[in-house]
Amino acid sequence: MHGNEALAQILGIDVPEQWTEYPEMVLVAYDKLRNDPSLLGWFFYLAIHKADNRLIGTAGFKGRPDADGAVEIGYEVSGPYREQGYATEMAEILIRFAFSHPYVSKVIAHTEEEYNAAVKVLQKSGLRFAGEINGREAGELWRWEISREQYLGG
Repeated sequence: MHGNEALAQILGIDVPEQWTEYPEMVLVAYDKLRNDPSLLGWFFYLAIHKADNRLIGTAGFKGRPDADGAVEIGYEVSGPYREQGYATEMAEILIRFAFSHPYVSKVIAHTEEEYNAAVKVLQKSGLRFAGEINGREAGELWRWEISREQYLGG
């Protein structure tokens, strides 16, 4: 809310000017967590590159698991740090966190309807194509998922 300089000072890290393509998510995350503290752990994380002491993206869930035990993940890596395995590491950490809770039965994700870097990350992380869906704003999307059984088996 107070800008990159304040965030850098609070966290004691370097916060580049263009560390995210979705700066509004910080405000959304703050508002959601302030209004519903039970989302803590099930929403928003900042990704910090330890060696560089720099903010390089975000990762998290789109909320708590639903009644069927499914939870959706999302992640973003800033431009200079892409194609170095960080998105895959983020996805795998989120999946591991989700399945550390016995009530989570499935982890899902959505991508644009094209074979791109996000798809490769999900495939490397064990998610499998689960079909097309009609997204509200983005048009057609692909759904990806991994069940607890697939995760534990493989």
